[in-house]
This record gives sequence, C-alpha cells and structure tokens, in this order.
Amino acid sequence: MIRSCGSFKIKIICLFSVFLLLMSGCGAGLSSPYASSTLASEIAGRGFVADLRADSFAHDLCVVTRDIPVPGLEQANSIEAILLVDVNNAEPLAAVNAHRQIHPASTTKLMTALIALENCSMDEKIVLGQEVTGFRYDEQVLPGHVGDTMTMDQALHFMLMYSANDISNAIAVHIAGSLSEFCDMMNEKARAIGATNTHFSNPHGLDADDHMTTAYDLYLILSECIKYDKFTEIVSSAEYSTVYYDVNGNSVERTVRSTDLFIRSDKDVDPPSGITVIGGKTGTTGGAGHCLIVLCRDPSGNPYISCVMGTPDTDTLYDHQQKVMSLILNR
Repeated sequence: MIRSCGSFKIKIICLFSVFLLLMSGCGAGLSSPYASSTLASEIAGRGFVADLRADSFAHDLCVVTRDIPVPGLEQANSIEAILLVDVNNAEPLAAVNAHRQIHPASTTKLMTALIALENCSMDEKIVLGQEVTGFRYDEQVLPGHVGDTMTMDQALHFMLMYSANDISNAIAVHIAGSLSEFCDMMNEKARAIGATNTHFSNPHGLDADDHMTTAYDLYLILSECIKYDKFTEIVSSAEYSTVYYDVNGNSVERTVRSTDLFIRSDKDVDPPSGITVIGGKTGTTGGAGHCLIVLCRDPSGNPYISCVMGTPDTDTLYDHQQKVMSLILNR
C-alpha cells in the first residue's frame, strides 16, 4: 500500500513538471539546425512563431514576419534580398526575401571574424600552412604563402578589408586545427544566435551547395560582430599597411584597401546625404551575386543595419543600398 501511494505521488510530480515546462514555453518556436527553409516557412505560414523564437534567444533583436517593400525599388532579380533594421528599436524598416536561403559569398567572413574575436587575442601569431594554397586565379587571395607569420590582428584586417580567402582559411585552421572543425564551430555559433537558416561549409564564402544563409541571419551575425570595437575599427578603415614575415624571417610589406566602396575615398560612391556608413562586409560570387551588409548611422548617430544581397552587378548593389538607406531619412 505504501509503495503504491509513493508511485502515485511520483507520477503526479512528473506530470506537474511536464506541465510547468510546457507553460514556460521552453524551446518554443525553435527550428531544428539547418533544415532547408524551415524557419522561413514557419514565419511565412505562422507569424506568431517568429515572436516566440525571438523571445527564446534574444528579446532585443528585430523580428521579421512579412515583406516590407522599398518604395520605388524593383528587385534586380529573383534572388535579391533586402533588409533594413533600426538597431535601437529592433524594428524592420524594409524586408524583401529576408528569410530566403541564398549563397552568402564573402559575407561568410563575418562569422569567421566573430569566432576569432571571441576566441583569440589580437597579438597571437598565426603561421600559414597548406590551407592557404589551391585557390584559383580569380578567387581573392592576399596572397599568403606557407610559412608566413602574422598576428591575428593583421589577419583580420586582410580578411575583412581585402576579403582574402586564403587568410580566412589560415584563421580557421589556427583556431580549430582543421577547416571542417572550424565549420562546426561556425554552425554551432549560428544556432546559438538564432541563425537557424544558415549552414556554413567553409570559412571564406566561395560557393558550395550546402553553404547558405539569409539576409536576416546575416543581420544576427553582424549584430554580434559590432559588439567588438576591434571589428568596427577594421571595417571602417579604407586602407591598411603592415609588415609580416615570410618563412625565412624576411619582412613582407603589404597594403590593402577596403572592398566596400562606401568606405573607400577613391571611389565616387556615397551613402545618402546625412547617412554615415561605419562598415560591414562585401561579397561576390557567381551563385551569390553581389552582396553588402553594413552598419550605418543617421544624422543623430542612431545605428541601422542595411543588407542587400544577390544583385547582378556592383552598380545595382550600391544603387539599391542607397535607396534602402534613404528610408532612414524619410521616417
């Protein structure tokens, strides 16, 4: 009789615990890691899912549940994606295909940089290995050579400003020991910040079938990057000159310029009057088209994140970015 009563109490306690978990909303709205278009379909079909999902990992991030077109701007093609977010108010001002999975090109390097900033000191030494070899002539490289030695600070400048694919690989191997293990770190971090429509298979962004993200997920990633002063220092720089050393200890002088035309003073490409572009990341591949995500500020200094992905050429990319940023001034 006593045993039976104890068993009954245990059952009651278990049922009550399950009830509390359900009422707390634990895990509500979270999608499984990298199921193609999982989050996008949830948001399109059931708007409340996005609100639950946002509460589950960060209450202060923007949630996008619908398209918000840009007046007077026609998409350049079917893969173009647009997102403009008021950072302080966590409010989307423009959103077109924000949850559509597309190739990220070199915007991938935002995640590579984020992991480096979280795990490394800027003065630690990186010795380049075989991972910096094997790139094609038309794939952006520093170039680095096996045995070259540089600091993490130098490597991040080369990767974020000049978009050097070989240095992306060097950073990855330095941190994780192999490219595959570093990609595991990238995907784990993506899940941790809610970028559930993202999957990385390399640290640089060259096209691969299983290498995908969304404009919204890039907003989440950049939101993490800008928490680091070193990141904003690098991406706001137009030019960078430094000296590192080759395998024989000889000095190698190198100067690189930003790939972001809003940042470079030698290019006649400007944001709308009153908007200041702090910096971000460009990306261009055959599969991704032309991409740019930036942190910018309005005349009062309030921050915004503007993302345009998938345009057919550079001129269209910056024209569309200018039109998107103009919305900030028209509020």
